Amino acid sequence: MRKLKVVQFTPALGFGGTEKTLLTFCKYLDKDKFDVSVCVFELDRSAGKEKVLEELGIDLRVSSPRYLGKYLSTLNADIFHIHRAGWAEEGAITAAKEAGIQIVVEHNVFGRLDTSRENEMIDCHILISYSCAARYQMWLGKPLVGPRYEVLYYPLDIDNFDKFGFDDRDYGVKAVGRIGRPDNTKWEFTFLSAAPAIVAEVPECKFHIIGITPEAHRFFEEKGIADNLVLHPMTGVETEIMSFLKGVSLFTHFASMGETFGLTLAEAMAAKLPVVTHYTPHPKDSAQAELVSSGYNGFVAQNPEQYASAVVALLNNPENAKRVGLNGYNKARSLYDAKSITTGLEDIFLHLCDKSPAK
Repeated sequence: MRKLKVVQFTPALGFGGTEKTLLTFCKYLDKDKFDVSVCVFELDRSAGKEKVLEELGIDLRVSSPRYLGKYLSTLNADIFHIHRAGWAEEGAITAAKEAGIQIVVEHNVFGRLDTSRENEMIDCHILISYSCAARYQMWLGKPLVGPRYEVLYYPLDIDNFDKFGFDDRDYGVKAVGRIGRPDNTKWEFTFLSAAPAIVAEVPECKFHIIGITPEAHRFFEEKGIADNLVLHPMTGVETEIMSFLKGVSLFTHFASMGETFGLTLAEAMAAKLPVVTHYTPHPKDSAQAELVSSGYNGFVAQNPEQYASAVVALLNNPENAKRVGLNGYNKARSLYDAKSITTGLEDIFLHLCDKSPAK
């Protein structure tokens, strides 16, 4: 059987879960079955993704909306796998079809509904959590049945976390971690108000943060707890993220927009950390409450008081924090393992190509 040519496309390659997912699929797609390349419109070289693709032997092309179709027409590709927000971003899918690519698979990152003409060109929509799929179905107004709709969690390269090693973690250290883009939609200032209450109960607690915003930084200063703040630079280097996660004893998350998956939470689970997050009401994204089973591998707070209580309880009980963290690891291993998730993606590709006329 000849290899199927797959183009992995996303508008921008920088920091974030979408980019990590694209690279993970590039790593684990069976090279005996698939010939994979990557195409983007924008490349943030500081994120380090170009180097990773080079090490994987994957060709990367930085194109433009104007010349995308011309480039794709040279590939004789079978599958155009687009990673995008979900809403209408016309141009790329049309270019793929006009270039003769028969199969278009969408990884719908934000679970948004595209009502443009390009939506009908998509052969399979992949949603990245079940809560995301449920909301998508409400907006679509019909059940997500048949091969056109699938749910695949984001893949997590847990083997790399195992190789790095987290078994010697000190759960007694009073250190709380948080990772996110420096974007206020990735913060929730209502739940950030739990920070002073945490410091009041555990004065030596340190908040280790990657991706703080000026507004969030100002909050710590105004509340007189800036000395409890430890800031870390943005990074897309996996080992640097692992080192950060190893230096804390629990992981916190709050985002006003919620999560359609929450890869940073899954990474924290793979690092055997308990996770404290919060509930976001419909129609906001809420997959963080799907990843975190409250009371099992962390806690999902309804208000700042519950949030602070959960963090303090974990900081003051290292043995319980360890137990909850191990529960999270087992959940991540069973549900988000990259090899298993990628096998699911391969099955989708092969099924669609079996139905498609031969080239």
